[in-house]
Amino acid sequence: MAEDIDSLPERLTSYLERSLGRRVTVSRFKRYPAGFSWITVGFTLAPGIDGVTELILRLGPRNGLYAPYSAEPQYAAMAALHASLVPVPRVYFWSDDASILGDPFFIAEKLPGEAPIPWGDDDGIRHDQRAFLGVQFADALGDIHAAAWSASGLAKFAAGLTCENVAARELERWESNYRRWALRTYPMIHRVLAWLRANPPVAPRISIVHGDYRLGNFLEVDGLITAILDWELVHLGDPHEDLAWVCLPQYRGGSPLMSKLIGRDELYARHEAKTGRAVDPASMHFYTLFALLKLSLTHIAGVYAFERNGFHDLRLASIGTQIAPTLRQIEKLLEAGR
Repeated sequence: MAEDIDSLPERLTSYLERSLGRRVTVSRFKRYPAGFSWITVGFTLAPGIDGVTELILRLGPRNGLYAPYSAEPQYAAMAALHASLVPVPRVYFWSDDASILGDPFFIAEKLPGEAPIPWGDDDGIRHDQRAFLGVQFADALGDIHAAAWSASGLAKFAAGLTCENVAARELERWESNYRRWALRTYPMIHRVLAWLRANPPVAPRISIVHGDYRLGNFLEVDGLITAILDWELVHLGDPHEDLAWVCLPQYRGGSPLMSKLIGRDELYARHEAKTGRAVDPASMHFYTLFALLKLSLTHIAGVYAFERNGFHDLRLASIGTQIAPTLRQIEKLLEAGR
């Protein structure tokens, strides 16, 4: 993407004029530095689309953290959820044709707000707003999992998927990632893969799974969540997968609250109220181990992207230091379950 960035405004203008069938002006072109994966660019469009002039372009770089990318699942998920109670940006265009802008992309409206900082002691959330944000955070996740998707663009991704095989299918995908990304062998990963293969739960339903639902992946204004963001890992799966990710210690910062926002019991209760399904402890144990595996592999992917794939962001190199501590967490969970 780096070699294409200077020509991006011109190429974007040309694409939008073809897509909208009229002349447009793209201005105030701004690249945002946040994130480890997709590139985020803000711009102003005149005339706008249905009155919306402030837009976001998201590009999946060919050498990024989880590359190769497809914009279609994200676009389909946000389009499916737009009419629901879930606060998501309205999406307008997408393409996986790299000849258009250099990489897969989608274009969405820019919603107001700032993302709370997920790392460190100061996440920027006021004490009197945390509980209310936690309720919204939990309810939005329940609404995602309860949302209808079978008549949406996500339906094509459900081929062959059942409540009985969804865990195994997702595990296979991440095991394939491991074999692609790992620059060395990690015995603990082989051990947890064997355990997960032997203990797949049956999903209570097949839901939209965000894949990275946590503090830092939403926008808020004065204690109100305005948008759920970062859908790059979205897929159809077991809702316990998102719940386990929310509850990872890595996103608590030492707080007793899940993602530093809400107690575990309240999170479960609100999720049950939204979905009509009780949270299953055995499924949570499985998906907690799976979440730690996924986190380990994300760290390994960062090292691979930096060392072998030419993505020269030192943050990706540094997350390699978290591989061993995360594998140690997996070992403790496996030993506790013996």
